[in-house]
Amino acid sequence: MNSLDILGYGKRLETVSVPREQAEVHAQMLAEVVAQVATKDDLEAREARLKEWGQLCVKEQIQSLKADMLKWLVTISIAQTSLLFAALRYMPH
Repeated sequence: MNSLDILGYGKRLETVSVPREQAEVHAQMLAEVVAQVATKDDLEAREARLKEWGQLCVKEQIQSLKADMLKWLVTISIAQTSLLFAALRYMPH
């Protein structure tokens, strides 16, 4: 989590002649922005989730491709067998 010393930041602005109200508002706005910035831990967690998701997608695609290849293999085997029987039937004896 990002941290920011809002009070200290506001006081530093006041020391360089920024009016107190402006310094407080500026410090609060900066705190809001810093709160929305991703930390290293946030990025590492996101990276881990993306890797996990990617692995799941790859596994699903591999399973789908295996099923498609098996369908084609069976279809081609049936077609070859049919052609062989047709060729044998019409061969002269």
